[in-house]
Amino acid sequence: MKLLSLVTLIVWLLSLGRTILNLLLMPRLAPRHPRRSPLLSVIIPARDEERAIERTVRAMLAQDYPNLEVVVVNDRSTDATGAILERLTREDRRLVVVQGEEPPPGWLGKPHALHLGSRRALGELLLFVDADVVYQPGALSAAVAHMEERDVPMLALLPHIEMHGFWEHVIMPNLAVFLFTFMPAWIGNRTRTPLLAVGGGPGNLVRRSDYDALGGHESLKDAVVDDVAVARLFRRGGRRTEAVRAEQYVSVRMYHGLREVVEGFTKNAFPVFGRSYLVAFAAIVLTAVFHVLPFVLALTGDLLALATVGVIILSRVILFSVLGYRLDNAILGHPLMLLAWLWILVRSIWYTGIRRRLHWRGRTYDAEKTRFGAD
Repeated sequence: MKLLSLVTLIVWLLSLGRTILNLLLMPRLAPRHPRRSPLLSVIIPARDEERAIERTVRAMLAQDYPNLEVVVVNDRSTDATGAILERLTREDRRLVVVQGEEPPPGWLGKPHALHLGSRRALGELLLFVDADVVYQPGALSAAVAHMEERDVPMLALLPHIEMHGFWEHVIMPNLAVFLFTFMPAWIGNRTRTPLLAVGGGPGNLVRRSDYDALGGHESLKDAVVDDVAVARLFRRGGRRTEAVRAEQYVSVRMYHGLREVVEGFTKNAFPVFGRSYLVAFAAIVLTAVFHVLPFVLALTGDLLALATVGVIILSRVILFSVLGYRLDNAILGHPLMLLAWLWILVRSIWYTGIRRRLHWRGRTYDAEKTRFGAD
């Protein structure tokens, strides 16, 4: 047990160093304007998004970027989404609404909606954005300028995650912890390794020419995590991608409350591990050993475990301070966060693995016929 405690402490000391390096070396969007302003098409898939769509669209139309169109695909919504979009089109001619269709066999709903939006879009640049994301007025100008200066075919914008209520504050920070503490993201930006590619629903900005050459979302028709899959698609095609911190420009509240969080990530968790029971089981064991066990052993007075807990908390305090998350959660929330994610993974294995059902936004698919992304 002493050896295991020592190994765990070393792992977390390395993770602390990786957190600091990622925060220091990952680029951040800065306020500036590009030298040229090619037409930029913002593509937003919307299925039953009456809660957020107006705020998202108005924020896009309020951008200071001078050459812009916003293409929203109303993916057969059954709520007030269509009426809201119809009203907004009367206010601003830059908004285009595409009426979605039921996805053909082999397609998942969101990739199909994005495919329809890309076919209608006229821009030299395409920005794929989820329907619950809010952009500050200078965001698009800063993003296009960054892409221009770095000469990168794809840019992933990392947002500020809005959280409300106990469980959102406990569970949602794991997205940032995974990226900044467990992934060598600063190295990922300097390689073309698909495994280290970062993408996200808050914003994937791509050059249209590269997107089309790689087959667009038609190449990702069965991708469950389509936003990360776009980044992997670009890298497998020999293109560079870069993740950039944009929390001062982009914010998103992904889910509202515990039920939505669990349902949302249930569809993703097992596919992240390639639907491999062996890999998922290994992840469960390693999570229990390296994330939960140190807190249990610390209660017994184990000095190495106490030191490990201190390093974990220090890593979280640094990360949460920089990203503007709650510090009480940074200090107290780690074991509960990982236990919640273990439950989500087990639930995902049951529903999408054993039962082979992937349910999302009122549609149900055979999970066996889906994949993580551009694997």
